[in-house]
Amino acid sequence: MNLDLVPLGWMHSLACLVALAAGAFIFATPKGTSRHRQLGRAYLASMLVLNLTALGIYQLGVFFFPHVLAVVTLVLMAAGWGAARMIRRHVAWKHVHLSCMILTYYMLIGGGVNEVYLRIDALKVILNQEGPGLIAMTHRIVMLVFVILLLGWNASEIGKLAMRKRQRASIPGS
Repeated sequence: MNLDLVPLGWMHSLACLVALAAGAFIFATPKGTSRHRQLGRAYLASMLVLNLTALGIYQLGVFFFPHVLAVVTLVLMAAGWGAARMIRRHVAWKHVHLSCMILTYYMLIGGGVNEVYLRIDALKVILNQEGPGLIAMTHRIVMLVFVILLLGWNASEIGKLAMRKRQRASIPGS
């Protein structure tokens, strides 16, 4: 395993691990609780650190595609955080928040896919034998999982909203 990193790379990697753990707990625990908000803040902070440090990592000496992905992720984080602040004002913000957070976690996992193929020697050997199509296939599988999550959780929330509307409509005098 190749962990030959500069201090900025170590800070980036540590923030990635915190974001991976916080994001996983957020997905697995009830939403809207104080614990969800605490984990959300940890996720937000770690994602900010990892994406800002990503902008300072120049292995090739130029601003290239991973830097663009870091900027996109920062924009998604800002939109997701802003939507979380607006949820109480309008229910549609819940879908924006949910979608942005799922997409930021997808970006985190997608970056992780690249890193494991670059850092784990056994996977690097397989990659050299199979070619770049292996990384592409892995990314397609990850993308499919996240598209299913994105559609599933949003459909679930839309279903809950529709059920609440029907319940309100069935109450006399409302």
